[in-house]
Amino acid sequence: MDGRVERTLENLRQHGFEARYFETAAEAKEDIVKRIEAGVSVGCGGSVTLAEMGLLEALEAKGCDVIRHGGATPEERVANDRKAALADFYLSSSNAITETGSLVNIDGSGNRLAGMLFGHKQLLIVAGVNKITGSLDEAYLRIKNVAAPPNCKRLGRKTPCAELGRCMNCNSPDRICNATLIIDRQPYAVPTAIYLINEKLGY
Repeated sequence: MDGRVERTLENLRQHGFEARYFETAAEAKEDIVKRIEAGVSVGCGGSVTLAEMGLLEALEAKGCDVIRHGGATPEERVANDRKAALADFYLSSSNAITETGSLVNIDGSGNRLAGMLFGHKQLLIVAGVNKITGSLDEAYLRIKNVAAPPNCKRLGRKTPCAELGRCMNCNSPDRICNATLIIDRQPYAVPTAIYLINEKLGY
């Protein structure tokens, strides 16, 4: 484990989070599947990291009620996001995790941000070490220029960053950078476990 990862874990713990380290995504996935009991509801936001790990499918196979992000219609998508916001557990990655121990996330609709703040038995954040940044300023730049452009391209959004590969601070109706959440300490009502994995995962 390099010094950057060690500092991040230590500062997360100092800020009240449960911070865990795994060498591989497979090991982290196994631990999470053991942790979440069958039959409970599990909400999530859109996440390339969770998809790459196959975590939602593993929880469904165990018998969890996984409420997936999205839907066939806008109405169905909103209904799913509202249901996810009340789930027993909420799963997400994080756009950035600072070495100083903060979680930084930016959303288009805010459903994922809402899911991180309140109403669950437990929040589980799963992220590769590629999400670590040295500061809040670096986190913001990472999200805007590393995470958002490929996400916009993946989602078929017509934004300047999808075409140019960097943030132009646009006013496009397809913009996905509309709301920002910084969690500096674990909130009172949502016990939060952060799974930091020594792999490049997601954007």
